[in-house]
Amino acid sequence: MIIMETIISPKYKRSKGKDAWRENLRLAIFAADKIRSTLGPQGSYKLVSYNRGPEQVVKITKDAIAILDELAIQYPPAIIIAESAKMQRDEAGDGVATFVVFLSALLKKADALLSSKIHANTIIHGYYLATNKALDIMDNQTIAHNGDQNDVLDIVDCKRNLLTPQIRSIIMEAYPLAISEGRFDKENIRFIKKPGSSIQESDLIKGVVIKKEKAHPNMPDKLENLRLAITSQRPGINRLDVKMRGEGPSQIKLNMQTADQMRKYKEAEDKLRSEALDKMIELKVNVLLCEQPIDESLKDKMLAHGIFALEKVDKKDTEAVAKATGAKIVGKLSSLTAEDVGIADELYTDRIELEKTVTIKGCKGATFLLRGITPQAMDEIENAIRNSLTILKVLGDDRRVLPGGGAIEAQLSQELKNYAKGFASREQIAIEAFSDALTDIPRCLAENHGLNPIDILAELKKHHAEEQSNYGVAEQGCSSMVCMEPLRVKRSVIRRAYEVSSMMLRIDELLISKEIPKFHKK
Repeated sequence: MIIMETIISPKYKRSKGKDAWRENLRLAIFAADKIRSTLGPQGSYKLVSYNRGPEQVVKITKDAIAILDELAIQYPPAIIIAESAKMQRDEAGDGVATFVVFLSALLKKADALLSSKIHANTIIHGYYLATNKALDIMDNQTIAHNGDQNDVLDIVDCKRNLLTPQIRSIIMEAYPLAISEGRFDKENIRFIKKPGSSIQESDLIKGVVIKKEKAHPNMPDKLENLRLAITSQRPGINRLDVKMRGEGPSQIKLNMQTADQMRKYKEAEDKLRSEALDKMIELKVNVLLCEQPIDESLKDKMLAHGIFALEKVDKKDTEAVAKATGAKIVGKLSSLTAEDVGIADELYTDRIELEKTVTIKGCKGATFLLRGITPQAMDEIENAIRNSLTILKVLGDDRRVLPGGGAIEAQLSQELKNYAKGFASREQIAIEAFSDALTDIPRCLAENHGLNPIDILAELKKHHAEEQSNYGVAEQGCSSMVCMEPLRVKRSVIRRAYEVSSMMLRIDELLISKEIPKFHKK
């Protein structure tokens, strides 16, 4: 015990074996169940409140990841679920709430099997067999999407009427602008939020918007045929530039004895200061973005040569402009080459509320200017737009879709029950548990629609037994082709839920340190 205390701090919580399994499952189920009522178009919102220093922050959201992030402050298993949910969104753009609800159901079933003295490894193997079979069944149930992009956005909107025709139109315009070198790059899409007015007044700016004021008030408000240079260092001579002996552009030892020596020194200093300007003039650069301050004397010279400049530009902004225009961020401007210069069509200055902005147009990238009465409304439309763009990318890679509204889960559940009968060992029980967990999706949809889940599940089983595999849960009850969902989204949900649940079951010891306080995220 003395040896243990020297290795592990005594200020920790520790549980082992079945206690660790139960603790992990309990905490994970608790986190996942908070997402349950948000599933589907009629899903509920959550009000989350916390203190950030002296400020009280209040959020109203139905975004599964935002809710899980709050829960993950205290519970380590919730962190695993939250990170997995983020990966689901990044990979597939949708299915986050479905993943969390299904994972919760798998863990509940696993908890019941552990109580029946079925070993965790047996449960994991049964879930593995069921996952592989479910993926095969889904491949056989797919239909080819007709390519109508409005149908694609219906997947994200899910009958919430959030993506209005005007919002859909600007999403379609933005998607091609996010494609770089033949593939979709989400970093080419940016958002600026402007409170006030309605969501309908949201707009798309085809380019990059930077919240900065021009470096000199007399610089032009509009430029065309841009050639851009981006630097991370201060142009000219830095006030403090530490070099090793023998390094640097010049070695200076001042020993001024005559006025002529002072004149020569000033000439050498001016030459060093003008190197950056001379390089920009040589390469016909007319726009400079600098992450550091720019000397006043250099600003005047750039103004005289028609060069527009921005100083103290945020790193994220310079990276966005670099991606959009093809420019490369360099250290010293004196080392700038023609390959480092970016190209764009137009630049103009503007205002958003009281903030001055600079917009660079005619390049890759797009900026959504979101309007809304409340911050929650703007957050929701931002998530919907991000998900829409990812879904467009997913269906661009694979056009196969599946019937939604819990239809595919009901079909998988039915076929997996038949599949389980082929096993004489305890894996049969685990496969059946996996099958039952799938029905939690249509059950949850029915509850959120205000329907009787027992009646709806019975009706769904009847339809699917009669080979009507496209029947799912709608607002008025069971209906054919409620919506469509990309195959890749559903495959990702099934596979990721299996991986996370099996990982939870493999943890046989839980150690929680109590020494380091956990602060709320900023």
